[in-house]
Amino acid sequence: KTLGQTVDVDYFLPGCPPQPHQIWAVIEAILGGKLPPKGSVVGANEKTVCEECKHTRQEKRIKKFFRIHEIIPDSTQCLFDQGIICAGPATRGGCGSLCTKVDMPCRGCYGPPPHVVDQGAALLSAVASVVDADTEEEAARIVGEIPDPVGTFYRFGLPSSLLHRTQMKKKSA
Repeated sequence: KTLGQTVDVDYFLPGCPPQPHQIWAVIEAILGGKLPPKGSVVGANEKTVCEECKHTRQEKRIKKFFRIHEIIPDSTQCLFDQGIICAGPATRGGCGSLCTKVDMPCRGCYGPPPHVVDQGAALLSAVASVVDADTEEEAARIVGEIPDPVGTFYRFGLPSSLLHRTQMKKKSA
């Protein structure tokens, strides 16, 4: 379960950890009596990390995905275009794209942007949209080489995912 499914949450402050400017903005909102409605995300914006990122997106098609230690990324090109899975398209902005500024892929710690129900599914959709495969088998091979897909796509959002775990019941003898 998510925190919000467990206890009544006043506000969500995203980040791992939240950045000082966010914390200060929340303090100013409290002191100024300008808090948003209860349950709102505070200290972030409604854009995606991709919209804040310095890298240039060229919408390339990918034949192979790389882990960050397997490739030296080009500092000017979109990490996704280079075959590095970046959660930027499925992650709420406001962090100033701290990870991508240093050529590291976004990990998704700000959670999904507004109107995205399942962050992992949104990231999976982004991955599927760049796979360059002529056959279903080739697509399965390319995507099948992604290590730990659940950990990659749902690092911070599995409890709120549309994928719910089911408990197997023992059959009576």
